[in-house]
Amino acid sequence: MEIKQKQLTIGEPVPRVDAHTKVTGKERYATDYYGEKFLWAGVKRAGIPHAILKDIYIEKAKNISGVFTVLTYRDIPGVNRIGIVRKDQPVLADKKICYAGDPVALVLAENKEALMQAIKNITFDYEPLPGVFDMEEALSPDAPIIHEEFADGNVIRKVSIETGAGADALHGCDIVIEGTFDVPFQEHAYLETEAGWVYQEEDGTITIVASTQTPFRDLHEVSFVLGMDMEKIRVIAPYLGGAFGGKDGITVQCLLGLAILHSHGRPVKMWWSREESFLASVKRLSAKMYYTIGADSDGRLKALVCRLFYNGGAYASLGGEIMTLGAEHAGSAYRIPNVSINGCVYIQTIL
Repeated sequence: MEIKQKQLTIGEPVPRVDAHTKVTGKERYATDYYGEKFLWAGVKRAGIPHAILKDIYIEKAKNISGVFTVLTYRDIPGVNRIGIVRKDQPVLADKKICYAGDPVALVLAENKEALMQAIKNITFDYEPLPGVFDMEEALSPDAPIIHEEFADGNVIRKVSIETGAGADALHGCDIVIEGTFDVPFQEHAYLETEAGWVYQEEDGTITIVASTQTPFRDLHEVSFVLGMDMEKIRVIAPYLGGAFGGKDGITVQCLLGLAILHSHGRPVKMWWSREESFLASVKRLSAKMYYTIGADSDGRLKALVCRLFYNGGAYASLGGEIMTLGAEHAGSAYRIPNVSINGCVYIQTIL
């Protein structure tokens, strides 16, 4: 069979393959998945920055009309930890609370009203711990340690890059300029907040439809948490209503996986509000950067010395990798023969 190909000219507009379904509203995003007799899922957030979690009280919430069940870390069949590189973040808080967005309990309910009422009625006992709210506190030798299992205190990773004469090359420069730059956290603010839909096939396979950038990596994480073979889990990523790096990792996926194991076969939907998304989603990392640049009198760059400090938030996530890329690109696209670049990404508690 002969296949006819349309000849395209450089500069000629080409229709997007997804244009028609999007402009007509026919395209389905993760938030558009519904079904019959489904349950709503939501979580109780900690609301405090740093504490030892002593006990969780869910009976009052479970007895509210319309509440299907309430789950805690005790109901997780696999390992209660997620993390792309370092598994340091609980799906549901068990021993400690490290930021205000930590989920403490998962609620399944018949409707949103019962869901919200149950979340309000979940309480927990805790022992407050000192918070760590800035770089100086986090990196101080006397700082409260947020993750005891971290070998370097509150430091996730450090890198050092040296070429040529390094910092010594500044002494031979005609011009030396210093600058300090502060970059704040940035909310990705995608139009579609974190959402997902889960159901179970007749053969027991769990299918999760989620607003995610990384479905295959999510599959590994869900499998680890549920203690299930990856062959029995499927993650579908429909078109995203925005992400920009903010959905590079687990948001609703593991919670939905846990929910379907306790829903008696009923599909489950989770959809974060904008407020919850602001509170619990990952952010573009904040950073403090100290730069010294040396050049010849004709403006040719000769030396770069910089110290980069990235705030990784409460958990490692991709903080180490992001900081490493920041150090790698600290000199941008310029040819600079002598550099001394030191990068560090650290942990702190978040209100």
